[in-house]
Amino acid sequence: MKFESVYWVQNSETVTYFWANWNIPVHKWCLRHFYKPMLKRGVRKWTAQIAVFFLSAFFHEYLVSVPLKMFRLWAFMGMMAQIPLAWFVGRFLRGNYGNAAVWISLIIGQPIAVLMYVHDYYVLHFQESSAGDPGHT
Repeated sequence: MKFESVYWVQNSETVTYFWANWNIPVHKWCLRHFYKPMLKRGVRKWTAQIAVFFLSAFFHEYLVSVPLKMFRLWAFMGMMAQIPLAWFVGRFLRGNYGNAAVWISLIIGQPIAVLMYVHDYYVLHFQESSAGDPGHT
């Protein structure tokens, strides 16, 4: 099972393929309970896809914001940045170039979002208390 998941990550030539296969149970749940009902109500395919992605971005932000007790939108904005990236990769990059773009977005994008939360958490919880410290310069 682990080798299969590594295989599709290594061979994700588009961002949309990666996101559709990253978390299969969640992907199938979103298809069943959100995407397909929207299509049945006459919503265009592209609009339904964006709505599902928007919902996913909201829940990613929610799952980070609640435990940290701070609302910053870094996860949400990071996921929203995937929309133009997916368009660009799908339109202009093929094969190994598309796969490289997927890997670069994973290697750079997610750590940047994590670092933004770490920075904001530090500023919110520790910078104020150390500002009054006489030994702090």
